[in-house]
Amino acid sequence: MKYRFEYTINYSDVDASRHLRLTDLERYILETAGLNAERLGLGTQRLLEQYNAAWVLTRMSLTMDYLPTYNETLVIETWIEGNAHMLSIRNFRLYIKKDDEELPIGQCSTIWTLINLTSRQVDIAAFADPAWASCIDGERLSLPRAPRLGLIDEPTGRMPHTIRYSDLDFNGHCNSVKYLQFMLNACDKLTGLFPVRLDMNYAKEVHKSEQTEVRFIEQDDRVQYCLLTEQGEISCTALISKL
Repeated sequence: MKYRFEYTINYSDVDASRHLRLTDLERYILETAGLNAERLGLGTQRLLEQYNAAWVLTRMSLTMDYLPTYNETLVIETWIEGNAHMLSIRNFRLYIKKDDEELPIGQCSTIWTLINLTSRQVDIAAFADPAWASCIDGERLSLPRAPRLGLIDEPTGRMPHTIRYSDLDFNGHCNSVKYLQFMLNACDKLTGLFPVRLDMNYAKEVHKSEQTEVRFIEQDDRVQYCLLTEQGEISCTALISKL
């Protein structure tokens, strides 16, 4: 079953090109996922109380032909494609409202897992919840497989960042949207171009006061990123490319 949510784009959501920031678009997508999980009985509060668990985003692939501007209405449709091997695949289609029409502007696929907030390990028990049985839609998107991304040894540039109070979410680690923000602050070359694709792979949490570093390779039609932990391990990788 599919669910739809509407958002009006505010001034604070747009960048210097006057289009919705990619970071705020990701925020809307994640908010949609959370609202739908609550509606399905698999939301944050129940997971905390019953399993001491929380959803964690591990991968996201997004293509956009257009990014909304101020006061336009963004419509996000979402559904769960499937749950297997302790991973949940949630998909999205994105539309812009024009008069009485909804025009398609993008699609997104995400992969989530559940972690126990004490052990920080995958919470297998939460995936056995009977609430899963009635919420699988099964439809796949036409997105091509995401590329494999790894460590950048010879970057075009690099930017350090210390994780601060405003970077954290309620789980106590860096908010998923903030990883993308760090990367775009280092190099935002393709954020105003359409159509555009964004692929992100979240590998390892970073925490308050941790010294991180964004590395990137800038090319004509793509920018590849990696965020390194204080120990030099990959925390997150991303690729923004012109389609």
